[in-house]
Amino acid sequence: WVNEEIKAFKRIHGEGRIRAAIVGGVPFSGDPEKECFPEALRYKFDADGQMTNERCEPIAADFRDGGDGKKYGLSKLVAGITGARLDELIRREQQRRMARLRLTAGGLGTVAASMGALAFTAIIARNDAVEARGLEVIARAQAETRRDEAEGLVEFMITDMRKQLDAVGRLDVLDTTAQRTLDYYAAQDAEDLEPDALGRRSRAQLLLGEVYNSRGDLDAALEAYTAAATTTEEQLRRDPDNPQRIFDHSQSVFWVGYIAWQRGEALIARRYWTQYYDQATRLVEVDPENDDYRAELMFAHSNLGTLAMDEGNASTAETHFVEALSLSKVIYGETPQTAQAAIDLGQSYSWLSEALYHQAKIAEAREARIAELSVYTSVLSADAEHAFLKDSVSIANYSLADILIAEGRVTEAIDQAMIAAKLAEELFSHEPGNLELADRSASAHIVLGEAYMHSGEYDKARASLATAIAIGDGLIENEDTVVRWRGKVSALPKLILARLEEKRGKVPPTTMAMYEQLVSMLHPMTRTGAIEPAVERVYCSALAGRARLTATDGHSDWNEIISILAPKLERHGPKTLIVLAEAYMNTDRSDAAGSIMSKLYRAGYRHPDFMALLAEHPSLHPTILRAGQ
Repeated sequence: WVNEEIKAFKRIHGEGRIRAAIVGGVPFSGDPEKECFPEALRYKFDADGQMTNERCEPIAADFRDGGDGKKYGLSKLVAGITGARLDELIRREQQRRMARLRLTAGGLGTVAASMGALAFTAIIARNDAVEARGLEVIARAQAETRRDEAEGLVEFMITDMRKQLDAVGRLDVLDTTAQRTLDYYAAQDAEDLEPDALGRRSRAQLLLGEVYNSRGDLDAALEAYTAAATTTEEQLRRDPDNPQRIFDHSQSVFWVGYIAWQRGEALIARRYWTQYYDQATRLVEVDPENDDYRAELMFAHSNLGTLAMDEGNASTAETHFVEALSLSKVIYGETPQTAQAAIDLGQSYSWLSEALYHQAKIAEAREARIAELSVYTSVLSADAEHAFLKDSVSIANYSLADILIAEGRVTEAIDQAMIAAKLAEELFSHEPGNLELADRSASAHIVLGEAYMHSGEYDKARASLATAIAIGDGLIENEDTVVRWRGKVSALPKLILARLEEKRGKVPPTTMAMYEQLVSMLHPMTRTGAIEPAVERVYCSALAGRARLTATDGHSDWNEIISILAPKLERHGPKTLIVLAEAYMNTDRSDAAGSIMSKLYRAGYRHPDFMALLAEHPSLHPTILRAGQ
């Protein structure tokens, strides 16, 4: 019954207000005959009031022989309950005792003066010994209190405080605190740290890694994530079947893989993200109905799908993303109730839309984006200032705008891209040091600039593209190892700007120079074995631009485009396939071009560049008409 009372109390009031008094037995003995702590006192409870497998170290006064003793044990309990300092209580008791002794001594007769003096001296000596013992207890208790307070503060920082700052997009505030936390643990040998302390250390290392990562300092972020992985690996080694230890290690290996992914190191990313998938699978096997564990498996599928997309294998990616979306719906339902649940479910739609669009499943991709936005809208009014939610809305808006351009719905695309750019600028202005937000702002302006270009609003297009170029160049200057920044965020707006000048019909020499610069910048990246499809697209588009402006026939550029893109058609999305079709038409291979164009036409693809290519080559019309039938 005492065990049940402790459970009820922890569910209502939490862990921190329980004090234990040990009068017999041995705490954490592992022997039911000797164990003195009830089970509910030995283990922590989660936010839902359920007992976990994580060990709890309750503050306890030890009344046993050789412990605190009855007197100091009672003082320790009173100090814990009232909030008074333990040493102050002990000194008060000493003062009262000394006052009583002085009164007793003062009442002795002169005849017994010498005997009284000797007795008094003996009593004082005894009390000095007692007080010395009391001060030792005080020192030990104060050390325990300082440790408990420090680690309680660490726990608050890496849980509640971190969530609050993440919601408003100010994770950077925790930089100094996280570093001091690591300094605190660095002074202690990992072998001597309790499992809970190791867990706090790993979470602080992960937090510091996220701060560095948001600033674009990938070297420092990787160092922090790798240190966290070492810590969680030690935890898992000590307790290999503990779900909490499996979970902690899964987080560490995810982030190490994430840095590798950002740098385009696909093999390293796959190795760590496969470990993450394996750990998530173990968690679900341990507890199949645990939504937190199912969420980890959902994220693991999305990671592997992302790698498949980078490799150009959109059909495999779609399989992973469908599984992730299915798990999301099981966990959160069709209409999530919180911002974080909406973000997780919405991201599953987002990933699926990317895979569908890459395969030219245009209408399906658009419906997935609309479903994603609907999920965000359902909670946005209740949590309008949630930074990550607003960031997700911005990405969904400019991604939907990109699909609308592909369908030839340019005016609608401008509306969506304007919403995205406004949101992204707002978030970036609040946290200008966050390079992830800079990436988002540049991407929104790229899509908006392209939409303006296709609508003929060239001045507005230039303004948006200039903003994107400035942000992209700043990202590369800060951290030049992030592949997507070099191949997309920095190079793509320059490509669209050159295309804009070309479309105007009055081509200045600077337009050719822009294409030449892009070819020169991206050519080394095409010689690596793990070139991203996005880099291939921009590089080949720049080659096509140069070929169109070359005084000669430009056959060498068209043939290079074919040599890069033709061997693996499924690797490429619709925009890249248009470039390949144009290269085929300019090398007298109209049948191959017609095959690509008819497939895109059947899919509902009506991108302005696609329609312009059709208008330029009337010989393609019969093929397209047959595709339409």
